[in-house]
Amino acid sequence: MAAEKKETAQRDAQGVRKQSYKRFKEGKDYEATDGGDMIALCDMMERGIFNIEEETTENGETIERRGGRPRKIETVEELKAGIQKYINYIRDESAAGVHLIPDIEGLALFLGVSRSTLFEWQKARPGEFSDTLKSAFNAIAAVKKQLAMSGKIPPIVFATDFNNNHGYTQAAQKIDLNVGKQAAELPTAAEIAQRLPVERGTKDPAEGEDDIEIP
Repeated sequence: MAAEKKETAQRDAQGVRKQSYKRFKEGKDYEATDGGDMIALCDMMERGIFNIEEETTENGETIERRGGRPRKIETVEELKAGIQKYINYIRDESAAGVHLIPDIEGLALFLGVSRSTLFEWQKARPGEFSDTLKSAFNAIAAVKKQLAMSGKIPPIVFATDFNNNHGYTQAAQKIDLNVGKQAAELPTAAEIAQRLPVERGTKDPAEGEDDIEIP
């Protein structure tokens, strides 16, 4: 007998991931998705996985056609057309009030290939094909950067995404823990005295004329 699935804070009873994060709070660190968001995202998933294309009939009716095999992108023109469709899709959904964010995984899914395939194409297909992908990746990065700077993407999510997908790295700060070396580099008492902008004398500067002497 199969064990009964239990709902948790991160997954429902079917094991599907919830929009819930242990370290972040809804409304403060991120905004909750709405029905329109998920409907649009599911549409994009179907288009990529099942190779769904929209066609307009002679009567002006729009119908969906499902391809039997994943689409092949052989030429630069086909690549550019696919990227344009992806941009148009996000634009149209945004105009309808759905909050979508372009990313490399979404572009790959929309084109019907994997994320790793896009990176392989960028390396293995030099020239205009590779340059087109680089331009698309840079444009996606620019959009996400603007969203992050306006508070639409949590900083840690933005930083992780840029490290994983756009080749950015965070420079590590070097801290010298050699105490002996640090002590040797400190100025001596004589050097400190020479740097003070006051005249040295026998009288303590802290003792003013108004000080009260105790017999």
